[in-house]
Amino acid sequence: MDVLFIQIDLCTSFIACCKAEKPYACRYHIKNLYAGMQEAFKLLRGYGKSQHYTIWTKIGESINGKPTSEWKEQPQLESLYKIVSAKLDGLSGTEIDKAHRDLTYHYDDDMKRVYTYTLETNNLEKASNQYCAYLEVLTGMTQLCNEIEKCFRNRGDATVVEIASPSIDKSLHLPLIQYLSNNKELPIALEGILNDIKPIDDYALQLDKFDKLNGLMSGQIELPEINNVLIILNLQLTVYFMRADMAAITQSFLLSKTSGEAMLNMRRYIITITAAFSHLYGYSEDEQSKSIWASIMSMIPEDATTLKEKATNISSILKKVVLNEDMDVRTCYAHLYDNKTRKTNVPSIIDLLLKQDPIKEIQKVTIMLKVTKLVIDFSTILMDELSIRARQAREKSTEDLKTTLLKIKGFTELPNCPIKLKEMLCETIGKVQGMTGIII
Repeated sequence: MDVLFIQIDLCTSFIACCKAEKPYACRYHIKNLYAGMQEAFKLLRGYGKSQHYTIWTKIGESINGKPTSEWKEQPQLESLYKIVSAKLDGLSGTEIDKAHRDLTYHYDDDMKRVYTYTLETNNLEKASNQYCAYLEVLTGMTQLCNEIEKCFRNRGDATVVEIASPSIDKSLHLPLIQYLSNNKELPIALEGILNDIKPIDDYALQLDKFDKLNGLMSGQIELPEINNVLIILNLQLTVYFMRADMAAITQSFLLSKTSGEAMLNMRRYIITITAAFSHLYGYSEDEQSKSIWASIMSMIPEDATTLKEKATNISSILKKVVLNEDMDVRTCYAHLYDNKTRKTNVPSIIDLLLKQDPIKEIQKVTIMLKVTKLVIDFSTILMDELSIRARQAREKSTEDLKTTLLKIKGFTELPNCPIKLKEMLCETIGKVQGMTGIII
């Protein structure tokens, strides 16, 4: 079951890569293909202590157990198991791969890391080779499972259990896709987003420049405006990533040809949208207090009534969008292996796939596109307001300094001002004027 699910899941991501007509959409699906392979290894082989509990390990222990007269096929099974295990171990990955998986599924506090990784993985040929290596291992695993099943049948053991289950083909996914494709409004909107991804590059470049500037100034001079700019740029980069990612996965959903493909694309869609809103706004009180939106709210000046009203309106919309039950579904969808139960999570995922309400889920795309537009517009207005206030504060500071210098100059012109003090004060005035450009 695990092997078959992984085959279908990775196939869906790979097909999405091949169907993608826009470069960004292809990059998005390449990242998800890598993340899916990392999750697959965790389920099949495991890392650390979890290796002892995976089904593949248990199968190996059974095959390599004490021989019995009924287990005459043992040598052939042992040989096949070792061959497949060696190939599987060659796909183990590293801590860096784990970090990249997290960047794909969770984004990051520093969106430059997500941006850099997105560019680094933009190699479909390399991803395809890795995917083919996984297919080879999965094929070997399937062969081993079939051979073991054949052994059971030869011994007269039952290998099939009849159960009643809902049919994938009875879902509403394909009728909804047909309706949305005929209506054209959503496909056109998605196309427009994927055509306009230049802001992602622009904001990433600006974020990098201001980050370096902040590093140079660190410990020398406090510039709170730079910190505000960094927070806003990070927010804008996050939101544009959200929009582009959601456009890419929703477009793949609309290109699905079977109900199973549509369900798995919608699974990826749910993982993406909840990760985005978790990063932007937060699903729990703890997440909300640390979210980018909370940082933005703290930057609004106390007397900026209009800005506060706009922010409150956006907050109320975000609060309605982020539902705790969505996060519960996402948690199940994102993990093929359950660390708590030390068992496969695939049955739970399949159950959720069959319970999907595609009409309800697709409505979230429209809401997401609207709320992210509001956030982008608000952050731009806030940036302008903070810039104006910073300029006004500098101008006031300059005027105050000019007034002070004039007072000092007036003191030096008094008849009773000592000559040495006068020389020292005039020298100080000169230095200040040289540094600030103030003319008195």
